[in-house]
Amino acid sequence: MLRSELRLHAPLFVAQAAVSNHTGLIARAALAMPAAPFGSAAWQLPALVAYLHRLHQDEEDPSPELWRAHTERPTGPVPRPRIRYRKDGLHDPDAVCVLDIQLGPRDEDSGWPAADLAVIEQEEGACPFGRVTRRHGTEAIAAYTAQELTAEHARLTDRARRHHDTSFVRLADLAQRAAAWADNVRAAAHADNVHVQADRARARITR
Repeated sequence: MLRSELRLHAPLFVAQAAVSNHTGLIARAALAMPAAPFGSAAWQLPALVAYLHRLHQDEEDPSPELWRAHTERPTGPVPRPRIRYRKDGLHDPDAVCVLDIQLGPRDEDSGWPAADLAVIEQEEGACPFGRVTRRHGTEAIAAYTAQELTAEHARLTDRARRHHDTSFVRLADLAQRAAAWADNVRAAAHADNVHVQADRARARITR
């Protein structure tokens, strides 16, 4: 009998974060939720982008406590992971989508926190697959979020057209608006990065 046939647990979405402070000390926090219907990168990455944006606005460094509080706070129609997760999502066959997040203190010049993301997607069955996507920095993470939401909008629009279901239309609209918002965050981070690079270039010239 195949291991997938013996599985007793539902597929999971996992967001696990490792947060380092200025001394290099690392603390970890992990939360999980059922993968269906909103446990995907498209629907859950906006929470990470919103967290990074909030830290930038509030001039705060990331912490496990702030991350859990932000993620567990209900915001809008999309549920967030709230179950404390004790395993390692990278090695859990029930974790079909894992956001592996590394966060560090804010950059002194740009004000954006350090952020690295790996999205691990895996699925067993007749046609098993696995995929890992990596992004570095808020600008790249926000761009990837907008890309995933745009693809989700297209998928939902197609389903709405085929099934004549208004619930898909509402979700497609939500995905489109969230994609536009993520792109605005990307643009803000990009502008800050351009200013920082320009300032550093001028500093080198005037030395």
